[in-house]
Order: sequence, then C-alpha cells, then structure tokens
Amino acid sequence: MHLPEFAVAILGTLILSSSVLAQDIVLHDVETTASDVSTIFKGKDYDVVVTGASWDSDLLSAGLTSGTYTTSVNGEVQATGEVNIDPNDPPDEVPVGSIKVSSGGTKTVSVEWAFAPPPPNSTAMPADVSGSTSRDYQAFGAGASLVPLIVILLLAVCTGIVELSLTTGIFVGACIVAGNVKDGFKLTLEKYILEALADVGHGYVYLFTLFLAGLVAIMEKSGGIKGLTVQLARIARTPRTGLLAAFFSGCLIFFDDYANCLVIGQTMLPILDSLGVSREKLAYVVDATAAPIASLVPVSSWVGFEVGLIQEELDRIVALGWDLGSIKASGYGVFLESIKYRYYPIFMLFLQILLIITARDFGLMLTAERKTQVYGRTDGGKGRAAATEKLSSGNAPKESTPAKMYNMLIPVALLIFFIFYLLVQSGKSGDPDETFQDYIMNSDSYVALLFGTMATALCTAILYLIQYVNDDRITLIPPVCGWFNRYLRRDRSAEYPKALMNVKELVESFLFGMTKIFPALIVLTLAWAAGSMMGDVGTDRLFSSWIVGGVDPTTLPTLSFIISLLIATALGSSWGTMAILFPLITIPTFEASGGDPGIFYGTVAGILSGSVAGDHISPISDTTVLSSLAAQCDLFRHVMTQAPYVAVVVLWSILVGTLPVGRGRYSTGVGIFLGFVFTLLTVFLLAVPVISSTGRFDPFQELMMRFDKRSGLHLLKEHTALCHARGGPVSKGEEVRPEDIPEGGYRQSILGRMQGAMRSSMAGRRSTTVQLNKNTLSAIQEEKANAAGMEDVDLGEESGGSSDPKDVPEAFVEEDNAEDKADFP
Repeated sequence: MHLPEFAVAILGTLILSSSVLAQDIVLHDVETTASDVSTIFKGKDYDVVVTGASWDSDLLSAGLTSGTYTTSVNGEVQATGEVNIDPNDPPDEVPVGSIKVSSGGTKTVSVEWAFAPPPPNSTAMPADVSGSTSRDYQAFGAGASLVPLIVILLLAVCTGIVELSLTTGIFVGACIVAGNVKDGFKLTLEKYILEALADVGHGYVYLFTLFLAGLVAIMEKSGGIKGLTVQLARIARTPRTGLLAAFFSGCLIFFDDYANCLVIGQTMLPILDSLGVSREKLAYVVDATAAPIASLVPVSSWVGFEVGLIQEELDRIVALGWDLGSIKASGYGVFLESIKYRYYPIFMLFLQILLIITARDFGLMLTAERKTQVYGRTDGGKGRAAATEKLSSGNAPKESTPAKMYNMLIPVALLIFFIFYLLVQSGKSGDPDETFQDYIMNSDSYVALLFGTMATALCTAILYLIQYVNDDRITLIPPVCGWFNRYLRRDRSAEYPKALMNVKELVESFLFGMTKIFPALIVLTLAWAAGSMMGDVGTDRLFSSWIVGGVDPTTLPTLSFIISLLIATALGSSWGTMAILFPLITIPTFEASGGDPGIFYGTVAGILSGSVAGDHISPISDTTVLSSLAAQCDLFRHVMTQAPYVAVVVLWSILVGTLPVGRGRYSTGVGIFLGFVFTLLTVFLLAVPVISSTGRFDPFQELMMRFDKRSGLHLLKEHTALCHARGGPVSKGEEVRPEDIPEGGYRQSILGRMQGAMRSSMAGRRSTTVQLNKNTLSAIQEEKANAAGMEDVDLGEESGGSSDPKDVPEAFVEEDNAEDKADFP
C-alpha cells in the first residue's frame, strides 16, 4: 500500500479549519494479502492503514513535515512510530503499524496521532496538533468463517429449499460480521442483497438472461422448437433411433437448459414410450444433455452469468496490482479458454452417445431398461411418475399453429450472428495486426450478449409478424383480400389468413418467458449476496491460506472440481455454487500458481464443470427436478439410475483430465482424447447390451446376484435371454424352459439352476409372481409378431405410448409395487 493515506486522514481531523475531511481505518491481511478485511482472525497479523482524508494547501505550505502515531486494540498499544510527510506529494494512505489479537469478540482498533509544530517563523498552525480515529471489528477463529457455508449446505440438504438456505446463511454471516442480530439483519438487506441487485455487471446479467428467456418463449410459442423436435422424431423407429433423436434435439436446443428439459422431455415422451424406452432413460438423456450443452456453448443463458463471475475476479486481480501476464484480460476470453478444460460435461456427452449407439447400459439403468423392453411395456416402465397431470410450460403453441423448425433455426442463427458481430466490434482497438481471436478476447461480453439478444428478439418478432397461417400453411403474403371481405364488406364470417403471432401474443409470450426464469434470478441474487458475505466473514481468506500455504498448485484444478461437485450436490444449484466459489478460489489460485494460465483456466473450468456434475446427482437441483417432471419420471428413480453414470464420468474426468493435465503430463487435447477412449472402454467392459443372448448383467450386478440368490434379477436375466431368442417380449410370469434358449445362450445357466436347491428357491420366487392374463400377453405378442427383434419395433402413432397410469395393466402396477425394495434397496 502507499505511504500516504494516514497523513491525509490525520491532517483533515487535526486542522481547525474547513479543510478537515473524514478518515477511516483499513486492515490488510498479511498472510493472504487480502485488503480491507471486515473481520479479524485470532492469531493472524494485520497491517493497519489510515485512509480517507485530503490535505489543505495552507497546512502544507506551513512546513509540516512529520508526526507520530500510536495504534492500539481495546486500549492495548500494539504499534507506535513516526510519519514523514512530503509537502510536495502528500500521502493518501498512511501505514500505522500492525496488530494481532489472541481472543475473540468485538475489537476496537484505534489510531492516535500528533504532529510536530511548524518552524518558529510560521504561524499557520497551532503549536500542538493531534487527533484520533477508531473502528470496531469482530474477532474469531479462522474456522468460524466456515459457519455460514455449513449452515447453507445443511439447510439445503435438510429442507431442499435453496432460497431459504441461502437467505439463512447470509443472515448468519451478517450477524458474525456485525456482532449482533439487529445490525446483522440490517447488513443482510442493505449491504449484501441490495448491493447484489445494484451492481452494474449483475444488471447486465439480469437483462441478458431475461431477454434470452423471452426470446426462447416466443420461439416456443411460434411452434419453431416443436417443429425441430417433430422433424427429428420422424427418424425414431427403434429405441436406439428414438434416443438419438432426443439427444440431438437436446444438442440443438443449446441456448437454454430449462427450455431443453421441458421441450425434449414432453415431445419425446410419447414416442419413446411407444418404443419401449424407460422413463429413467429419457430423464437421463434430458438431464445429462441440457446443462452440459448450455454450459459449454458460447451463446446460451449460462454464458452471461459465467462470464460475469470470471470478469469480476479478473478485475479483483488487477485491482491488487498483479499482472495477468498471458491470461486473457476479458471474462469472455477466459470462458472460451476454459472450455477445453471442462472434462465432465464433455465426457458426459461422450458417454451418452456411446451408450445410445451401442444399446448398452449398466447399474440400475440397465435393470430399468430391461424391465421395460423385455416385457414389452409401452407405459414408460416402473419409473413413470405417480402423478397423472402432464407438465406444461404454459406457453405451448396453438393447435392451429404449424410447427416449422425454421422458426427456431432462423432466430438461433441471428442470435449467434449478432453476438459474435458485437463481440468483434467491441473488441477492436484499431491495431491493424489484430486477429479475429484478439477481437473476441478483448471484447465487451456484457454489451455483446445484452444487445445481441435484444436485437435478435426484435428481428424474431418481425419474422413472426410477417408470417400468416392459412389452412395449416404459412405464407408471407398479407391477407389483403381477407381484410377487405371482413371489414369493408362487413362479412364477419369470412375466413382469412391470420398472423403467426400478433403483437399481443408476442408481448405476452415474451413476458411469460421472463417470469419463468425469475425464480432462477432470485437464487442467482442470493448466491451473489452469499459470495459477498463470505468475503466479509473471511471464508475466502481461509481458503487462500489453505491453498497458498500448502497445496500443490497443480492439484488446484482437481480440488476446485471436487469442492464444486460437493457444494453443488448439497446446494442443488450450479449457479449458486459458482457464485460462492469464484470469490473463494480464483485469486488464491492465481497467487499460488504465479499466474500460470493452464492452472488458472483449469481451476475456472473445475468450478464450472464441478457445478454441473453436482447438479446432476443432487435430488434438489432445479434441472434434475425439471427433467424428471418433463419426462414424467419418479424423481428418486431418476437420481438413482443417473448416479452411476455421473460417478463414472467424474472418475475419468479426474484420472485422465484434471490431475494429469494440471501436472503438465500432457495437453488438454490429449486428455479429451483419452477421456473418449476410457469412456469407450467403460461402455464395452462395464456396460452390457440391454437385450442379449445371455441376459448377463454388468459385473457389479452379477456379483450382487451371487450373494442374493433370491434376487428378482435372476428371473429377469432368464427372461432377457428368452426375449432375445424369441425376438419379442415375454410375460413376467412366464416359465423359461431349457429348449426355449438356443445352445450357447443362457441355456447352461438354466440347466444348472434346475438342479438342486437354487432351482427350488427360484420356483418359489416365481410362484409369488403376478401372472399376466392370457389376453394381455397375446395382445402384446400379436403387436410385435412381425418384428425381427426389439430393435425393429415400429413407431406407429406418435402418441402410442401410455403416459397415464390408468392405462397401465394392473398386473404391471402390482408387480412394480412388489419389486420396489428389490430394485432400490
């Protein structure tokens, strides 16, 4: 810090004239170099600086050159010294020693000063000038700074209400900073929440997010999003192609994870039901596509928020006087650089596409898929939600609106064009040697995202206003004749083309989209406030002392990923996790790594990707809940069937991604390639075909079956082999005879089971199984009689699946209830 500020404050108070201005005490943490701390850790050293005053020219001309100070804590003197003043360069900040406290509670830090009299021939100042200033701080052990974070996580786990958890945590932290409940309540509202709302950068994020949500809503209302999914659904003729259509639809709706979940889940639900795909698998594809895609692409509802967080940390680093070096100076530039380090969302997309193409699964998802496909169920299987009410976005297009996918593709193309055009324009500095990459890296992402989104919304509104619907067709010709017949001839019964969307519908739909995203903005605001509060409490200083003091910097990308994963799992909000962790980890990472770009980008990516991973396995996550609702899947089954996939991807993300790349063993490109290879090996070595000649389960389930001879999986294994041999579904209560299975299939296992006690135990199990009535079985077999196998089941009517529990055969319902504990112990 500069020598100056103390003198300024001092003189301002000392003088008996109108030149006196206010001054204040500021503490700087010696260990972590954190400036202007709001609380004191016991046993830590803090530099004291007096700041906030200005000098009067008459005083300086009087010849004042020196003074003394005394710094004390609760009346106990801890530092004394002399202040030298240069009249030609008066100080803004003046260091006045250091302090350390050994006990907790309220600590009053006081500074007293006295200036020497001016030379004998000067009468501009009194012979003795003195003054003082003080400030109260709360002191406690460093570990107490974790209390607000722990409160937030515990409440999130216990209540599942993110808003309540964050608000309570902010209040607890504010009380710690203030030292009492009354002032803590005041700090919660006036400082943390209101300052989060008033921040200009946050305002850009609010507006961009709201405008993009409105844009998505009018695209949905126009039928454009539905048109895209309907076109992709045309290729869905088997479980494999149906899931591929769902996956690629999710990839194309990259601009918003909420829209992704709702549209894909509801559109593909009846199609995949009719193809025998379980609700658990649909919910997984929806959930595991939405957030990874939205967090990776440079144009989405996530980008403004992520870029804003990164930019704030870059500004803080620069404010501390550190040189960014080769690290990009713009938040958007760091965002783009971090994409190649985000192994979890990339590997999760790899795993999805490989599992779909190979028709393989493992864990509880394999059981769910087999119970749906082997028994020919078209109701979504056991994972279907109990509620019969269909989830609706409330903004679906009218039945008379033609579903044209160009009404989505054109706005998306415009969005990408406007944003990148504005990025380039805002990044130009006039240097003729600048490249396109330089433009992007030096751009003002706030301006580009906000104005690009608004321009797209206006152009899209015009696009919809100039289209007219006539007999389920769209034309650009204005219905002049229709208007003439209706209004001039007063023929009110005359039919004429109507606008695809009129002005009222556009405005209402746009506002509806804004309201739909509003709950997320509440969480976002509270998360920003929580991050600010934790900075005041000192949680960031505690993390910094851990990171800078003893952690190998090369492990920081891995540690940030794991910490982010755990917090997001407990909190249930990826955005909330990001807002909390960025202020805690990024600056210590920069300091500990010496500004190493690879480690810095890797740590930023670790926070972003870990938040997505935790979001996937948290039962209180917004996207997890929304995915299960859109797919009409039981939430518990969705979480349990998805968890093994998340665990595998997290494992490879660490072992072949963050750890070796962080240590510099190879480049991130090699890490991504190895991630694909190991994901492929996982699919072929751990996952098994849903329908196979042996009916074998994955190794872990096979091991479990060895210890549980009465498990229902034994019978399902036999029925899977029979389904493969027959080329069609079987009845749950059907006996499996050795001659039903071709040689080399599951026949030897059946013969062995027919001998001894194991055979009798399985027979006992079968005797309790609910039998399908012959009419139901024959109807299923007749429906599939012409199919060459489960892979060739015809789609039939788009709404052929039954999503209503009332339409499910009673035998299925009873069997499902009886086997719940067996599937999910």
